[in-house]
Amino acid sequence: MKKVSIIAVCIALFLAVCYATSGHLHLPGHGNVEKQNLQEVVVNYVTSTLTNGESVEFVSSYGNDYYKENGDVRFSTNVVYNVLARDGSKEKRTAHVICNEDRDKIYEWKDI
Repeated sequence: MKKVSIIAVCIALFLAVCYATSGHLHLPGHGNVEKQNLQEVVVNYVTSTLTNGESVEFVSSYGNDYYKENGDVRFSTNVVYNVLARDGSKEKRTAHVICNEDRDKIYEWKDI
């Protein structure tokens, strides 16, 4: 009886590991890295285009979609961000962004 339960536990553990590594099980924190990557790459991109000492604040993204282009996975989204002027005023802007699967490199940027 004890031998059967040990075998059952080993089989269950093996199946759980197989399931987790197959991509079907998302462990806590999954997606947080990609979200942070998107925020950083948007802030860095916009900051590089500013000339009067403004700063950038990431607000949100919506309309998220993955697709394949020439065998590579792309991530398409609309991002909302604020440009903060030196005097403290905010200007809300929106852009359509296409980046890589990890969301750490922008391929296309189009202001909306």
